[in-house]
Amino acid sequence: MSDAPTDLRHRYLEHLRVVRNASEHSLRAVDADLRDLLRFLTDEGRGVPIERVDPLLARAYVADLAGRVSTRTVARKLSTLRSFYRWLMREEIRDDSPMHAIPNPRQGRPLPETVPVDVMMRLLDGPPGTTPAAHRDQSLLEVLYAAGLRVSELVGLNLNDVDLREGWLRVEGKGRKVRTVPIHQRCVDSLERYFSRRGELLAKAKSAPPATDAVFLNQRGGRLSARSVRRILDREVLRCATGLHIHPHMVRHAFATHILEGGVDVRHVQELLGHASISTTQIYTHLGIDRLLRVYDDAHPRANASGE
Repeated sequence: MSDAPTDLRHRYLEHLRVVRNASEHSLRAVDADLRDLLRFLTDEGRGVPIERVDPLLARAYVADLAGRVSTRTVARKLSTLRSFYRWLMREEIRDDSPMHAIPNPRQGRPLPETVPVDVMMRLLDGPPGTTPAAHRDQSLLEVLYAAGLRVSELVGLNLNDVDLREGWLRVEGKGRKVRTVPIHQRCVDSLERYFSRRGELLAKAKSAPPATDAVFLNQRGGRLSARSVRRILDREVLRCATGLHIHPHMVRHAFATHILEGGVDVRHVQELLGHASISTTQIYTHLGIDRLLRVYDDAHPRANASGE
C-alpha cells in the first residue's frame, strides 16, 4: 500500500533536510511547489495520488501553470518535481518519472527597466540645497548616472579611487575586478562641491571610528549604505517625478541605454559597465531596437496605411 500524498511530501522534505542539508528557505519553496501540484490533482475531481501522475497529467499541470505564473516560476516548479520523482524512483515507489519528456519553457530575457532622459534630467537638475548632506545626495546621483555604477560600487568608492583632475573613477566590481570609468565635467563639479563640505560630515562622527577613506558618508561620519542610497533616490523621485518607482539599478540601466542611443559602441558600454560577457550588455541594444521599431512604425507610409 502506497503512502498518502501528505506522508510522501513530508518524507521528501525530511530527506532534503537531513540528507541534502537544504535551507529552510529551500524547504518552504519545495513544500509550496508540491502543495500546488497536490491542489491541481484534487481539483475537478481528478483525485490522482501524487505518486501515480502520468506524463499526460503532468503536461496538463504544466499547461495550468503556464496560464497563471511566469515562465521562470514554471521552470522552478518543474525542477522541484523532477527531483521529487527521481526520489520516488530511488525509493522504489515508482519505476519512471512522468517529467522526463517535459522540457523547460523557453524564457525570454526580460528587458531592463530604465528611466527616460527627461526624468533623469529632472532628478539631477533639482536644487542641491545648502547642507553637506544635500551636496552629497546630488553628487551621488550624478555619479550613479555619469558612470553607470552598481550601488555596491558607489558606496564602496574611496577617496583614492577618484581623480577629479583627469575625470575618472576606479571602480571595484563583481569578482573584485577593477575598471576605470570616466565621468563628465558636471559630475566632477558636483563632487567638488560635495568634497568642500564633506569634512562637516566627518566632524559629526560619533563613537564609531569615522570612515575617513569613504567618498560618501552618512550623517554620523560613517560609510553610506546601499539602503541609504535607495532612500535618497526615493526622496528625490517624490520631489520631481511623483508616481514613478525608480530604484538605483534603473539609473545604471538608464546610463547604458542612453549612451547606446547616443552612438557609443556596445563593446565600450560593456567595459564601462564591467560586464564579463558581451551578451549581458547586448540586452540594452534590444531597448534601442524597440525604440527604432516604434519610430519606423510611426514614420513609414506603408506602416501607417489602413490596408483598405
